[in-house]
Parts: sequence; structure tokens; C-alpha cells
Amino acid sequence: HSSRPSYISYMDMFARSTALASSSFAAAAAAAARGCRSSARQRHARAHARLENDTQIRHQRRRTRARATNGEDEDEFAIFRFTLGIPGFDDEDIPRAVGVLGAVGLCANHAAASASVIASGALERSETIGVGLCIACMLAPELGRRLKGAKGREKAIGEDVDGGASAVFALGEDESSSVKEDCAWATYAILTNTVATGVMFVNARGEVSVVRGTARGRDDGGVDASKSETLRRVTLAWTQATAASSAPTSPPSEYFPTRWDIDRVGANTWAFLPPAAEAIAVERAPAGGALLVWSDAARAFSRKDRAWFAALARKLDASTSSSMA
Repeated sequence: HSSRPSYISYMDMFARSTALASSSFAAAAAAAARGCRSSARQRHARAHARLENDTQIRHQRRRTRARATNGEDEDEFAIFRFTLGIPGFDDEDIPRAVGVLGAVGLCANHAAASASVIASGALERSETIGVGLCIACMLAPELGRRLKGAKGREKAIGEDVDGGASAVFALGEDESSSVKEDCAWATYAILTNTVATGVMFVNARGEVSVVRGTARGRDDGGVDASKSETLRRVTLAWTQATAASSAPTSPPSEYFPTRWDIDRVGANTWAFLPPAAEAIAVERAPAGGALLVWSDAARAFSRKDRAWFAALARKLDASTSSSMA
């Protein structure tokens, strides 16, 4: 009987240990279950996020294809022109300056050479090649201007170009600053990257937003008192041209590559067109704007140029239409 209490205490300790282990196991099982549920929720959240991302990508692709199908133009154009910034010095004359410096260097080298080197003939051969390169450098700017059909210098605003035409640059004063920037940039890009001598854009209201380059002057030979007067005069000329039977027709793109084509459609009566114009490109935008570019050279604009004009017309049309809204 003396060992019975010890036996009972051992049994009690065993029962308590078993209960404690069971509760620990149950707690571990519950924690594992909670971890599994949390992992499942995280996997579900990641899968849902991937699904939403894939859906957004598909919708974006559909919108992009729809814009491409509808012909909406979202191209951004940038023109970068790096210059030395030397006042009074045209960067196109850099090869000529290099040729002159090369010729001076050849003369200095010949004067410093010894008699034995001159007699060997090697110096003569190298100087012959150097002289040829110097001549090529000095002729390169003029050759480039002839190939581009450029005039060799920019006309001053209001300066008479030829009979009945003058150089102008007028922007609509009522236009927003963003529209002015777009018009100034587009006209500058056209005049500097093609053989165009004049360009103007007419907005959807039928008003000329910008005219730049060579344009027909006033009938009395005078000069417009302001840029606003220039725009009013050119707008009136455009209105008369569109109202006349010889006005441009409705196709979105027209090109008159020679003077014969200009005379044939009656474009020679357009009061804003300079008399020396030999080629005209007309690009119309969906909202009603129109971009007109002309040149003194026949067949001046390639198909690539005209495609670029069409893109610029759509860009300016969208810019002016948004400002009018």
C-alpha cells in the first residue's frame, strides 16, 4: 500500500503530459492550417493580379490596334540641329573653313621642309593629295546647296524675293502658346529639311494659323503693317481660292509637281502663292485642317516628303482643334 500513491502520481503525470502534448499538437495543427490558408490567399491574390495585368495588356493592345485602324496619328517628331553658335557664320561653311586651314598647313609644311625631302618626291605626292582634299572641302558647301536647291542664305522677313513675292513669318495671335510652338516647329522643320520655299497651315475654321517662307505680297507692292494683317490677307486669299472653281478639290492629298500641273488646275490664281512656285503639295487632315507646301523647284517633294507632310498636317490639325474645343 505504501507504493500505491507513487503509482497514482506517475499515472497523473503521464496523463498531464499526454494532455499537454495533445494541446501542443492541436495548436501546431491550427497554426499550420492558418499558414496554409494564408498561403492560399497570397497565391490567389498573385493569380488575380496577374490576370488583371494580362487583361489590361490585352485591352491596351486592342486600343492600339483600333487607333492604328482608325488612322489616328500619335507620332512624335523631333528635329535636332547642332550648331557651333558662331554669330555670322553658317555651319554649312565648316568644310570650307577646314579646307582653308588645310591649305595653310600645307604651305607651312612646304616652307619648313628641307631640300632633301623636297627632292625625294614624297612631299610632292603628299601635297598633291592634300591640295585635292582642300579643294574638295572648299567646294563641298556650294555643292550641297545646289543639291538641296537652297538659295544659299535665308531671306529677311519682308524682303522682296522676286516679282510679287516676299519672305514672311506670321503666327496667329489668338492661338494658344502650344499651338504657336507646334506651328513654328513644323514650319521650321519643313523649310530646313526639304527644298520647300514656303508653307502655311489652315485650321478647321478656314483661318490661316501660320504662314512662313516665300509668299505672294500685296498687289500694290507695299508691306503689311503687322503679322495679323498678313494672316488676314492670306486667309482671304485662301477663302477666295476654295470658293473659286479652280480651288483645291476634296482629296486628302494632292501634289502638283510641275508648273504645267499648277496652271492646269488653276492654282496659279491662288493669291497667296508666289509667282515662282513650281511645285505644290496639299495635305488635308480629318478635322478639316490643311497644310500647303510649295517650292521654286519642279518635282521638289518625294513620296516620303509628302507622307511626312501628311503626318504633320494631322498633328497640327489635332493641336488647333483641341485649342478650339
